[in-house]
Amino acid sequence: MSKQCFRNSLFLAASLFLIAATSGNARPDKNAGEPLVITANRMHAEKLADTVTFTEKVTLKKEGMTLSSDVMVVHYDAGSKEIKAVEAHGNVAVRKDGRVALSKNALYSRKAGTIVLTGDASIVENENKIGGEKITLFMADDRSIIEGRGKVMFYKDKSLENRKRK
Repeated sequence: MSKQCFRNSLFLAASLFLIAATSGNARPDKNAGEPLVITANRMHAEKLADTVTFTEKVTLKKEGMTLSSDVMVVHYDAGSKEIKAVEAHGNVAVRKDGRVALSKNALYSRKAGTIVLTGDASIVENENKIGGEKITLFMADDRSIIEGRGKVMFYKDKSLENRKRK
């Protein structure tokens, strides 16, 4: 019982830390008040490195976006307690507005408002898929840049096909 209570206390403390760390957002946007929330089965904080590592079923939610992975490392500024960046490793999936971006690794930069995906990076929307060696997602602009040798698979839009038949 005390182990479970201790573990829950750690998650509560980490959640409060992350909410406080994201409240100082310098870039005004429509979701500026929305906190960054990370859930996981395990958490390890390392004060000397100014990092918090989350493992086992890790999910980050912010501004209508969900990022999930096997491991997530949060880097923060020790003085201001603001989050600088979040690294995600293993089975990375970013979900937003009906699209899913997949990769082996991702780096979320809070200041730049970007997520850089590497390692078999791809974006899937409906049946369409585009991939490359590196994909940069610009969260505020809802756009992306695909770099390196890649592959594009577009399928005919079924809704247009059905309209033509009528």
